[in-house]
Amino acid sequence: MREYHDHPLIGAGILAIENGKVLLIKRGNEPNKGLWSIPGGLVKLGESPEEAAIREFKEETGLNAIIEKLLGIFNIVIKDNEGKIKYHYIVVDYLGKVVGGELKPGSDVLDAKWFDISELKNIQTSSTVIKAIEKIEKNKEKF
Repeated sequence: MREYHDHPLIGAGILAIENGKVLLIKRGNEPNKGLWSIPGGLVKLGESPEEAAIREFKEETGLNAIIEKLLGIFNIVIKDNEGKIKYHYIVVDYLGKVVGGELKPGSDVLDAKWFDISELKNIQTSSTVIKAIEKIEKNKEKF
């Protein structure tokens, strides 16, 4: 169970950008079920955040990726209706590049799709996607 832990869980992901498009997955499980999100997941015991991000990216998209640089570290806290912390993640996200494979959503993913940056305002995304894009635009990263 990932709900109501007594400590934050560590996650890692890769935001792949190619020709002005970003690759997102539609989450099949809570938290944020049904929202478009950065491909990623929990870091396993003995695994580095980089290894976890690459593994999770492959599992969720069917694609191989390399990490280009650190995008940011995000604190995600989701509370229940009573104000109790239901989920707390510290997520290490990287900018990356696809280097092979075939786009195929993983078993815990509803869909995987490339989006134009301009489309992101019109779809339901997790808060991390918005924070990541804002950070990229603020730092004037090139797509």
